[in-house]
Amino acid sequence: MNNYKIVIEYDGKNFFGWQIQKNTTKTIQETIEKSFKQILNEDIKITASGRTDTAVNALNQTAHFKTDTHINPSKLIYSLNSILPPAITIKDMKSVPLNFHARYSVKKREYEYNICLNKKSVYGDYYYKLNYDLDFNIIDKFIPYLIGDRSFKSLCKNKTDKHNFRCFVYSLTYKLKKTKNELLFNIIANRFLHSMVRAIIGCLIDLGRGRLQFEDTKTKFLKGEKIKTTYLPGNALFLKNIYY
Repeated sequence: MNNYKIVIEYDGKNFFGWQIQKNTTKTIQETIEKSFKQILNEDIKITASGRTDTAVNALNQTAHFKTDTHINPSKLIYSLNSILPPAITIKDMKSVPLNFHARYSVKKREYEYNICLNKKSVYGDYYYKLNYDLDFNIIDKFIPYLIGDRSFKSLCKNKTDKHNFRCFVYSLTYKLKKTKNELLFNIIANRFLHSMVRAIIGCLIDLGRGRLQFEDTKTKFLKGEKIKTTYLPGNALFLKNIYY
């Protein structure tokens, strides 16, 4: 048995997320697995570092697959990329120990969320357009409550979680690029819950615009009560890096 690690880049806007679903064939996983089947004439099961939601993009998604077939990674990359749609690219492939697991071996995951402060005609599909001013002092004041070992039950779509909704957020930062009218958020954590990143950034935006009140939001977050925040769209979210 051989184990291979692959790194994938994809534009998710026309896909219903990573994971195979019963009611659609438009998922990243199914598209890649069909390509493997076409080339290797073998049913290959690909396991990713984590699922990405509908329309979410990835710069460096990581996955692994096992096969009894001994393959040449560079040749297989070329063959896969020749039949995969333009929205999906296999960037790297290499043999790894059998105990490597793309999901369970992960130490950190990094996401980036792109916001633009004015209309973008070029690359606009990959930004969330912000139509109001923000109070960054409020955003800066709330961010520390999101850092460290926290329960994110208030900011996710999970109904249950075996880890009691707890995630360790290593960093949550943003850059305001005034010359480009861009606001870029970056978050690194050991794990992420369903829609958690989009809820966190949406919560910070809602606080900054005055839609949510600081003390009420802080209290609900610390108690694990539902916060009625905006879940930002997936098109502006990028899985940037996976750390092992």
